[in-house]
Amino acid sequence: MKISLAPLQGYTDWVFRQTYEKCIGGIDEFYTPFLVLQNTGVVRTSHKREVEPFLERNNKLVPQFLGGSVEEFQFFESYFYDLGYKKMNWNLGCPFPMLTRKQKGSGLLPYPDKVKEILEKAYCGKIDLSIKMRLGLEDESDIIPVLDAIKDIAVDEIIVHPRIGKQMYKGSADWDLFEQTQQQFTKLLAFNGDIETLEDFKSLVSRFPDLKHVMIGRGILRDYWLPAKIKGGEIPSASERKTILRKMHDEMFSSYSSFLSGDTQILQKIKPFWEYFSAHFEDERKVHKRIKKSGGLRKYQDAVSFAFQQDIKE
Repeated sequence: MKISLAPLQGYTDWVFRQTYEKCIGGIDEFYTPFLVLQNTGVVRTSHKREVEPFLERNNKLVPQFLGGSVEEFQFFESYFYDLGYKKMNWNLGCPFPMLTRKQKGSGLLPYPDKVKEILEKAYCGKIDLSIKMRLGLEDESDIIPVLDAIKDIAVDEIIVHPRIGKQMYKGSADWDLFEQTQQQFTKLLAFNGDIETLEDFKSLVSRFPDLKHVMIGRGILRDYWLPAKIKGGEIPSASERKTILRKMHDEMFSSYSSFLSGDTQILQKIKPFWEYFSAHFEDERKVHKRIKKSGGLRKYQDAVSFAFQQDIKE
């Protein structure tokens, strides 16, 4: 069973991934938040950081891109190939309206012929291709014509998030519809969506024993040791986990401080992590509240010190 970290914009960037791998480990594959091609035909600097740091370029990292044209697909296949990657992932799941209106992300799913045309005209097979997709944009049946259209194309893997784009992240991932999709498509399907705990994972695998890959996002952000629990690994004691969490925070803070300009940018980047990071503490709400209310680096550091005086969840 492969356990991968889902790409979450604003959270699972290269700083987080490198720090997590160094301090905790246990994830088999990391996916970058999606890269996009600007109207000027270049990749923005912040996106380049996701794929170009030499320290992170290894077999565990899969770069993801978002595009709705032959030209965009061709650009990213060549770009990732030139950087030395062995795999890439095409995002057909992003639900944000500003992108779906442009027939990108899940906005491409109602157009199976266009998906097929892009793949047939653009994909050269330089590196392995996986596709991350939802069930549809507004109709959960969109996925079946798409899968049928690409069944003869050399796609390595389909990662299915069983929601529709219109849902955004509301409601629950639909296991029944995932099962229907699995029954109608013979290629390898992976599962993504709402695996928050070890119990969730066990329930999923009990229902879908043939799964070979589960992608987890917020569940790992709320419990950094979830992959270790799934694999039956040894979990550090509460005091050891507190030390590791402090090290993770401090290294991430140092990394962001090295390239972001000024206190405001640093805090705008680091504070949102505490929405999930605080879940590691017994008094989660109090910890998160102190972090959110802190203004300026000094008050933020005081809030961090307060957090690490609290007990860690058992």
